[in-house]
Amino acid sequence: MNKDVIYIDVEDDITAIIGKVKDSKEKVVALVPPKRTGVLQSAVNLRILQRTAKSSGKHIVLITHDQSLIPLAAGAGMPVAKNLQSKPEIPEIAALKVDDEDDIIDGSQLPVGEHAATASAVAAIEAEEKLDTTVPASKKPYAAPPKSGESPRKPKAAGKVPNFGSFRKKMLLIGLGGVLLVVFLVWAIFFAPRATVEITAKTSTQKLSTSVTIAPNTQTDAAKGTLKSVQVQDVVQSSVDFQATGTQEQGEAASGTMTLSKGTPDDATVPTGTGFSSGDCTFVTREQVTVPGATPKWNGSGFSVVAGTKSVAVKATAIGEQCNLSARSYDSTVSGISAKGGDMAGGSKKTLKIVTQADVQQASTQIAEKNDTDAKTKLAAKFGKNVKAIDSSFRTLKADTNASPQVGQEAPNGTAKLTSSVTYAMEGVSNSELDTFIKAATESKLSKEDDQRVYDSGAGSAQLSNFVANDTGGTASLTATTQVGPQINDEDVKKRVAGKKFGDIQADLKSIQGVEDVEVHFWPFWVSKVPSDTGKIDVEFKLNNSSDNGA
Repeated sequence: MNKDVIYIDVEDDITAIIGKVKDSKEKVVALVPPKRTGVLQSAVNLRILQRTAKSSGKHIVLITHDQSLIPLAAGAGMPVAKNLQSKPEIPEIAALKVDDEDDIIDGSQLPVGEHAATASAVAAIEAEEKLDTTVPASKKPYAAPPKSGESPRKPKAAGKVPNFGSFRKKMLLIGLGGVLLVVFLVWAIFFAPRATVEITAKTSTQKLSTSVTIAPNTQTDAAKGTLKSVQVQDVVQSSVDFQATGTQEQGEAASGTMTLSKGTPDDATVPTGTGFSSGDCTFVTREQVTVPGATPKWNGSGFSVVAGTKSVAVKATAIGEQCNLSARSYDSTVSGISAKGGDMAGGSKKTLKIVTQADVQQASTQIAEKNDTDAKTKLAAKFGKNVKAIDSSFRTLKADTNASPQVGQEAPNGTAKLTSSVTYAMEGVSNSELDTFIKAATESKLSKEDDQRVYDSGAGSAQLSNFVANDTGGTASLTATTQVGPQINDEDVKKRVAGKKFGDIQADLKSIQGVEDVEVHFWPFWVSKVPSDTGKIDVEFKLNNSSDNGA
């Protein structure tokens, strides 16, 4: 039935509300008062509204949960609902609290007129009591003594005044007990009964072995061989100290000055880097020089040949103190040029420990061995119990390492440090996705003539191995063992057993090919027949494996 909803404003008076009710074209009018109810906080106004609605052939429903307004609506006989979708009902009027104390009238508080009116009555009653309690002198107020051999009579018990309060309580408890009994019987007969039909089906084992493509962004499809996966990642920060094994000699080469001489007339040019040796030390010129040729010179008795000379700075080709030589002659590599050097000095040498690439690689391996096991366990725990982790999918997505000092640099005290930030990843597949894939893949291999179905996909014990990663996910090998049996539809079974007793159910279901045994469990214990409502029937299957078949 349609209803008209009227929202009452705070400013609306009772006349405006009555006009809106009369103008409504619907038989049911829902009044929605504001938070401050205003004009409806009057029992008189509510009665006027209810009377107006009845005279107009309409039904008013008050939409409110205001506890102060509900009793007023109850007094006016107006239905109330908590909201527009709730079922309206007339609220009950709370029972008045009964004063258990005795009602005592204080005579001193009565008006004078009342005292006068009751005075004569009181006097008459007192006079009557006096007459009743007066015993005549001729009569004895005592009972006659019993005759010989006769037992004395028991005194008559005074009549007890019934306790109406206790009686009311007993009646209330009896009524409540009756209501509870009726409720229990209704529940026990119509709502409680349930049944579980347990069917033992003869099944066979089917083995599934196939290659699957696994990716987080794909959908599970047995026909396409794709399986939706879940990927988890974890970044592990770690560091390790290691010993630098590389060595490098560092120092200064000895240097000094040589005097080059030429005994022939022609000048000779000595280029930069020309070497002059003495023992294991070779010194090279640090600049290009021209050595003049020899010239004749009068010595007083005749002419003599004076060799041309030129000084040049030289430096040893090797570092170390071994080339700090004293003044001496040097073997020349230039024809016609002889060399003689002064003291050579400044040579020094020390051996340094430096970091090599092999050192860094070994430290990286050490970190990987330390972190891989812990990272794999941590990633597997992230999947939860409903996802099967693929152990072979554990891999390193990204690894950043930093050696301090860098490769080729000196390691103070021979010790260096390698820090790494490694991102690990692992793939997993939820049991529900595995169950869907395995069932579909197995059913595609079953013969349609056999009319069979998969009862257990074996997803819990399925194995995913040989994972090979690629850009989108990877590939893996899937193996599973399924239980296949006769095609028995749960809903068909429920319809067949509804309203039947155990014997009839057992005889009916055992006639189905592939059914070995049938058990029916009733609840509660007094139930002996399956409910007619299929929603209260559960069907369970027990598997009796008979053979193994490859697939």
